[in-house]
Amino acid sequence: MGCKRNPKLYKLKFAEGDYEGLEVTLRSVSIGEMRAMQSVGEEDSGRDGFDRLADLIASHMVAWNREDEGGNALPPTMESLEDEEPALVNLIIDKWMSAVAGVSAPLEQPSNSGGSAPEESIPMEALSPSLAS
Repeated sequence: MGCKRNPKLYKLKFAEGDYEGLEVTLRSVSIGEMRAMQSVGEEDSGRDGFDRLADLIASHMVAWNREDEGGNALPPTMESLEDEEPALVNLIIDKWMSAVAGVSAPLEQPSNSGGSAPEESIPMEALSPSLAS
């Protein structure tokens, strides 16, 4: 009896900017696919690299809430993705890579730093001389 692979799902939420409200759910990538994603930015720029990234998104996209101008849901397919701007593909890749790499999302609410310690809790007077000297 073995342990079956169960790819993790990442739900990317866009909270601001041109794509505010967009949610894209993607399956996790393998280490080889992650390396390929990273190498596109380093050595494989241009159309071929961009096409590979778009193909990778389309092949891993499970769902999204994108609609056309008439309010009809668009399927999570390469055909739908091809109608989008390149900026969206780049944003999805950036967010997806951060999620896969384990970069935690920002806190939902401002974090309470806990305040600073009161000044009087730090002894400021000179310590007594050592008895050994």
